[in-house]
Amino acid sequence: MNNNSKLETEELLTCLHIHLFHPNQVSHPLFHNLPLNQPYRMDAEDPLRLGRDGQTCIFALNDTSVSRKQLSVQAYKKAGSPFLSFMIQNMSQKVKLLVGGSELRYLERAELHDKVLCRFGRYELLIWQEPGDSENKFEVLFETCNAPPSQELGIDVPCRTPVMDTLMPWRNILENGSPLSQEPLESDETVVLV
Repeated sequence: MNNNSKLETEELLTCLHIHLFHPNQVSHPLFHNLPLNQPYRMDAEDPLRLGRDGQTCIFALNDTSVSRKQLSVQAYKKAGSPFLSFMIQNMSQKVKLLVGGSELRYLERAELHDKVLCRFGRYELLIWQEPGDSENKFEVLFETCNAPPSQELGIDVPCRTPVMDTLMPWRNILENGSPLSQEPLESDETVVLV
């Protein structure tokens, strides 16, 4: 059998892309234990576990602030669908996992939609799926980001200091953290001083 006919019969695997970011990733080798930029093939019945403990997790982060078992991603099939779907579960008893803005506590799960931002501690993971034909295997592709995925998505981007109609910054109108007056600070009425 030549290589061309082998390629034609090989199943296209679903690929779970995981883009990783941590503010200290340049100065600390947080991701050096992960197979970065190379697809890693997994059986669909095996959970993808990410955490600090390389004994219990397939993928280990080199960071003592990460739980031994931080999170788990499990492939499954919806009834009547030929495609793999994925669920994410928080495995940490101490650290909450944010999945697309929803908070997951210990052992709580959420479905991973086509593209979702997951956060725990100072880590951000942008996870998205590239569908495939295989029902019993999938690939995981870890890549690092130079900027936080939340910034790319426009989530939690800090706003500039609000400016009121008086053109004075908000902080100048406050005294000891509270407004100078209980009256509304904005008004369409003209004030006449006598």
